[in-house]
Amino acid sequence: MKKTNVHAWARLLLACAAFALAAPVVAFEEPGHRDKALQRKMRLLASAPNGTQAINSDAAFWGNKAFVGNYDGFRIFDISNPSQPVLITDFRCYGPQNDLSVYDRNGDGEADLLIASVDRTLTGPACGSAATLNHDDPGGWEGLRIFDISNLAAPVLLATVYQDCGSHTHTLIPQPERGRLLVLNSSYPLRPGPTCGPVRGPQAKRDPLHGVIQVVEIPLAAPAAAFELTELPINYPGDPDNKFDPAEHGLEGLDSLRACHDIAVFMPLGLVAGACAEQAQMWRIDPISGLPDTVRPLWVYHDSVDSDGAGGGDVAVDFWHSATFSWDGRTVIFIDESLGTGCPTTTPIKGVASDTGRMFFLKAATGEKLSHYFIEREPQADDPVQYCSAHLGNTVPSYGRDLLVNAWYTGGVDVIDFTNPRKPREIAFYDVRGDNWSAYWYEHGHGFDIGPMNIYGTHGVEVPADGLGFQSFEAYTATLRVRVRGLNPQTQEFMLK
Repeated sequence: MKKTNVHAWARLLLACAAFALAAPVVAFEEPGHRDKALQRKMRLLASAPNGTQAINSDAAFWGNKAFVGNYDGFRIFDISNPSQPVLITDFRCYGPQNDLSVYDRNGDGEADLLIASVDRTLTGPACGSAATLNHDDPGGWEGLRIFDISNLAAPVLLATVYQDCGSHTHTLIPQPERGRLLVLNSSYPLRPGPTCGPVRGPQAKRDPLHGVIQVVEIPLAAPAAAFELTELPINYPGDPDNKFDPAEHGLEGLDSLRACHDIAVFMPLGLVAGACAEQAQMWRIDPISGLPDTVRPLWVYHDSVDSDGAGGGDVAVDFWHSATFSWDGRTVIFIDESLGTGCPTTTPIKGVASDTGRMFFLKAATGEKLSHYFIEREPQADDPVQYCSAHLGNTVPSYGRDLLVNAWYTGGVDVIDFTNPRKPREIAFYDVRGDNWSAYWYEHGHGFDIGPMNIYGTHGVEVPADGLGFQSFEAYTATLRVRVRGLNPQTQEFMLK
C-alpha cells in the first residue's frame, strides 16, 4: 500500500469535524468502575460465542470480513455492519492456537489465502486430526496450515508445512514483487515436540533451545507448493546464559528456550520488532535477501530486574510477548505478558516479587525506553479470574494523535493515547466480565473516518465455556483515522507522515 498523506488544511478541517462528530453520546455504564467518564467513551455492540467452549485466540481482517481463530478452528464474519456481524462460516479444524493471517494474492480486494498456526502435536496435518497422547510423539505433526478461502463458505486445505516446535504464532512479510509471501514462524520448546526440546531436539540434530525463526515461503502463483525457505538464528546478546528459563519466573516443569514470540513488521522502513521472550530486539530487513537480519540486531532491550519490589515504581519484564509500531515508525510498543498472577500482575522473578505485565514505549531508532504503562483500574468482582496482564492489540493510523488499542485479559479492552509516548494515558475502555485475548482497531475502505471508532476483540480465555467469542465495540475518541484495505495486525504495510 502506498504512503498516505493529506494537506495540512485538510487535516485541520477533518479533525475539527471529528471532534464534533465523535463526542461521547453513549448513555452506558456498569457499576464498580472508577472512571465512568472513560467507560462511557466505549461500548459493546455485539458478541458471537463460538459454541464449542474452545479458547478464542487471534484475528485478522480483509475487506469487510473478519477472520477469527479459536482452538477448534476459525470463523469468518461479514462486518459490513459492525453492530450486527454475520457469520459466514464456522470451520472446524482443531489446532491450538489457530492464530491467523490472511492475504489477497489476486488483488481483487478479497482475501483468498488463510494461514493458521498449530502449536500442539497432532496425529497428522489434516483437519480432523486429534491431539497425540504425548507432546513428543515422533510420528506427530505441528506447524502451519494454508487454506484457500476463495469460497468463504467452504475453505480448502491447500498445504501444510511441518515446523520444529510447531507454530505458536506467525507474521507475514508480503513480497508480491518477488512473487511470494514470507511467513516468519515463531515457536519455542516450552513443551517437547516430535523434533523439539531437550530430548527430541538433539535426536533430530536440533538445538534443544530451538534458537531460530523458521521462514516459510508461499509462492503466490502456486500456494500449494509452500515450503520452508530457511531459518534465522536467534541469540540474546549480553544475556549471561543466552536463554529464557521459565523456572526463574516461578514456572517449574517447563523447558528453557531461546526463541521469539510475536514479531511485528513495519514494511515502509524495513524494520522488524521481535518480542523474543528474554529480550526485545529490532532488526532490519536485508534488501537483497528480503529477510530480517537477526544476526545483527539494531538494538536490544532487556529489563528483568524490579529494583523496588511489587507495588513500587520500578517494573520487570516476565516474557516479551508482542510488539507494534506507531504508524509514523517512530515509536515501538513492546508488551510484557505476565506469567504471574493478580491485578495488577506480579511475578516472583528469581524469588523476588516483581511488577510485570506492562507495556513499554521505546524509540524505534535507538531502543531508548520512554515509559511503561499499566491500566489504572481495579479488577471487577465479576471477572472470572483476577489477572489483568497486557496481551494483544494494535495501533490506529490516525492524524494528530497516536492511539493504541489493547486487550488486558480480565482487564478488558481499552484505547491508550501515546501521542506523548513518555506519558501514555487511557482514554476509553470496556471492562465488563473481561476475559479478552486480543483487541484490534479495524476500519475498511478508502479515505478517512471521523465518527465512532470500530474495535474488534476475542473473548473467552481463562473461562472459555463462558466466552463471548468475537466481539465488536465502538469507541468515541475524536480522532481522524485512515481506512485500510485489510489488516494482519503484526504487518504494517504503509506509513503516515
